[in-house]
Amino acid sequence: MTESTHVLPSNFYALLIGIDYYLPNSLYKNLQGCVKDINLVADYLQKALKIPTEKIFKLTSSHPNGLETVRSQDSLPTYKNIIETFKTITEIAQPQDRIYIHYSGHGGRALTIYPELKGEGQYDEGLVPMDVGELEGHYLRDVEIATLLKNMTDKQLTVTVILDSCHSGGATRGDCDIRGSESPDLAQRPADSAVASRDQLIRNWQILTEGNIDSLAWLPPSKDYVLLAACRPTEYAYEYNVNGKDRHGALTYWMIDTLSSTTSSINYKSLHDRITAKIQSKFPSQLPMLFGEAERLVFGSDRISTQ
Repeated sequence: MTESTHVLPSNFYALLIGIDYYLPNSLYKNLQGCVKDINLVADYLQKALKIPTEKIFKLTSSHPNGLETVRSQDSLPTYKNIIETFKTITEIAQPQDRIYIHYSGHGGRALTIYPELKGEGQYDEGLVPMDVGELEGHYLRDVEIATLLKNMTDKQLTVTVILDSCHSGGATRGDCDIRGSESPDLAQRPADSAVASRDQLIRNWQILTEGNIDSLAWLPPSKDYVLLAACRPTEYAYEYNVNGKDRHGALTYWMIDTLSSTTSSINYKSLHDRITAKIQSKFPSQLPMLFGEAERLVFGSDRISTQ
C-alpha cells in the first residue's frame, strides 16, 4: 500500500473480538479460525497503519489446550467485557477519531426480549459472547449494539464495523465450519442489559429504525457508520483452511489479503466488491453485505467515488 494510505491524522482505536472457545452449551460449537482472524487484523493494523498496541483492544477466547493463553479475565470476550470495552473506547475517543470494530465468532438468533419492538414470538439477532452457555448467559443483541454504536456516532466518532459471523443457522460441512447455530435459541434468557436502561434501548432503536429495518441488515442502516457483514441473513459465513494452512473466516482473510495487495487508497464499496469476488469463487452461497458510507475511504474519513 502507498504511504498516503497509512496517514491517520486523527486517533485510531480498534476493538477486536475473536471467539474460538465457548463455555459448554447446546447451540454453539467451538470454532478454529476466529482468534487467528483477530491476530491477522491486529498485525495488519500495527504494521501497515502503525497503530500503537495500546490503542488496539483485543478480547479473545482460545481453546484451553491451544498455544495461545489468556492473560487475564479482563481480556476474555464475555458479555460484560465486550460492553465495558465498547464504553471505554467511547469515553476516551474524541470527535473525529476513528473506531474500528471487528468481530469473528458465532452470530445467533434468540427469542426476542423486546416484543414491543419485534412482536411476540419474533427474534433478536446478536453476537454470541463466550459465556452465553452460563445459566444467566446473555447475547449481545441487535438492540443493544445499536445503542453502543449510536453512543459512538453521537460523539462524532468515525465508526467501521466488520461482522465475520452468520446471522444464524448453519452446520458443519467438510473442512469448513459455519459461524452460527443450527436453530434459533428459544430459551427464556435474562431481559436485563449492561448497555443501558430498557427504556433507553427501546427509544434508541425506535429513533434509528423509524419503524422500519432493512431485512438484509444486522442493524438499522445508518449513514453514520460503515457495516460490512459476512453474509445475508439466509446464508452461511464460512471459515476454512486457507491454502490448506491456517483456518480463517473467509471475510476476514480476503479483506486483509485485498488491503495488503492494494497499492492505492480504496473506498469500502471497492473493498466489498473485491472481497465478494474472492469469496464467491470459493463459496458461491456467501454474499457479503455492505451498509452505510460505502464511498468512505477504508480506515479513513474522506470519501471517493467508485468509477
